[in-house]
Amino acid sequence: MKQSIFFTLAMLLVSATVSMAQQDSGIIVHKDSRIETLLKKQGDINKVATIKSSNGQYKGYRIMVLNSTDRELAYKTKGQLLSRFPEHSVYMSYQAPFFKLKIGDFFKKEDAENLRKQLSNMMPKGVFVVPELIKVKPEDEKKYLEEMEAKGK
Repeated sequence: MKQSIFFTLAMLLVSATVSMAQQDSGIIVHKDSRIETLLKKQGDINKVATIKSSNGQYKGYRIMVLNSTDRELAYKTKGQLLSRFPEHSVYMSYQAPFFKLKIGDFFKKEDAENLRKQLSNMMPKGVFVVPELIKVKPEDEKKYLEEMEAKGK
């Protein structure tokens, strides 16, 4: 919706500012320089929109550590994860009748895989990397966006 409004405004601006003068062999078009600025801004917005959801969270990965009906096991495992990996956030959810336990907020799947390998020794039932909307600290967000821009994505 926003994109269609933007392009409609851009087209109105183009039609309002373009003057055509017919000469001997062709047409001369005078384009407003602000159009390029608007197109660049819209391109930047579109780049962020592909990796960021409408509620401000980014598309990324978490590690599914536990999916069990045992509440005690879920709380015990959460405590172990918090004490062993304090630098990572631990998320517990309940979808009847299962308690689901996930850890981490990763932009890159490779980073999630590194932690998954460490966790697989601790959790014998299996640990999986799952796509998820992740929470990001502002400093990490800035760093990630700079990396994306440097790569040209």
